[in-house]
Amino acid sequence: MSLTTPPPRSAALGVILAICLGGLAIPGTCNGEALQKSQKSAKPQLKRRSRLEILQTLIKSKRWDQAERVATRLLAGAPDNPEAHFLAGIVQFRQARYDRAIPLLKKAQELGAEIPSLSKTLAICYFSSRQHRLFESQMEQAFLQTPTDPELSFFWGLHQTSVNDNPQAAVKAFDNALRHRPSYVQALYHRGRAFQKMGRKDKARKDFEASIALIEQTFFRGYSYPYQSMARLLLEDSPKGALRFALKSVEVQPRLKNTHILVGEIHWRLGRFRKAAEAFEDAAYLDPEDSRLHYWLHLLYQRLGKKKASEMALLEFQRLKPPESGASQPATPAPIR
Repeated sequence: MSLTTPPPRSAALGVILAICLGGLAIPGTCNGEALQKSQKSAKPQLKRRSRLEILQTLIKSKRWDQAERVATRLLAGAPDNPEAHFLAGIVQFRQARYDRAIPLLKKAQELGAEIPSLSKTLAICYFSSRQHRLFESQMEQAFLQTPTDPELSFFWGLHQTSVNDNPQAAVKAFDNALRHRPSYVQALYHRGRAFQKMGRKDKARKDFEASIALIEQTFFRGYSYPYQSMARLLLEDSPKGALRFALKSVEVQPRLKNTHILVGEIHWRLGRFRKAAEAFEDAAYLDPEDSRLHYWLHLLYQRLGKKKASEMALLEFQRLKPPESGASQPATPAPIR
């Protein structure tokens, strides 16, 4: 989960909980009053089971508003039910509300929930909210429960690169994830990034190419990072090849600002200033508060002879990053020679 990029959908745990209720043993000679009491005592259990099942269905269909309402009622009626706390935590987890998910998942753990994915989900929450010590502690428990889970190795690899700055350890973790799931696109991509940090461009390129092949051969869509990394890897030696991958990254994730910035940078380096301006305009539309984009547009409009537009872009840059703040002007892409 970046992380920048947010965390992966598979980490949201497609868990189906089987809630088994033990039937009440009613003696054959019991009187009517005893039978009536037994039936009354069974009603809350049946109602609770129904709400758990409804909540599972709502989670699967991503109907978050309804799921939150059901989870609230479920917890009010069953404050000591570990499965209820777990599912309520999953509702928050799937919406990337990690600070809300953590106390619910911790409570499920304290109540003794025997759900293998609980420790993993809690660890991912800690990772996503940058609580690194708690992440490491929770990962120890998770590995003891499910040592072959590829997602555990994947997040451990992310931790090694983003927190510990240890690409060698990250490669080992990603290797383990891919051993148990060879088609793990994110693990392939991030292993390539780790190789890139180590200066192993040949291995990085192989992993980027392999992850792109998997994206194009499967139904895995909406993941443009391998295309972006390939573009940056090729930029100096093959700018036209880099541009092809950058444009593909826009096609895959058109609403991701950085994909448009990458296209703009490459056009700028190639001296295609009009196309560069168009790409930065698209990026500014997606994130109008990014001051860098307005400064770059100011310079590009100057080159294109658009004096009024250049002045307006500079004013917008100054509004977002006033001179007294001490902020430096963003660096511009260097031309390709």
